[in-house]
Amino acid sequence: MIVLDANLLIGFLDANDPHHRTSTALIERRFADGFASSVLTIAEALVHPARADREDAALAALLRIGLQIIDVKASDAAALARVRNTYRLRMPDAVTLYTALNWGAELATFDETLAAAAERAGVSVER
Repeated sequence: MIVLDANLLIGFLDANDPHHRTSTALIERRFADGFASSVLTIAEALVHPARADREDAALAALLRIGLQIIDVKASDAAALARVRNTYRLRMPDAVTLYTALNWGAELATFDETLAAAAERAGVSVER
């Protein structure tokens, strides 16, 4: 399982994004491994499609690649706070790292700060 960061999802969804080719290639190359993202990460990736009233189509595209949507529960709050504090991440990145840690998954991101934090946490990173 590979947890996908919002920047990778955004790149995949937007043919004009600078990361589009890299995102698409990663998804094609690692398709058999399966993908997941937290519901908050997916919401972040859907902001621009929502501005164009295309969030439903964008979500459908993510579901077609088999993206599992991971809920964030109230019981995750303390652990999320620890991840954010320990790795000095913004909350969206802390949620992504927490998801990878909690699922024992790899993490795919273009964010070097998140990638470095993930590696310090012992999470394998795909860039």
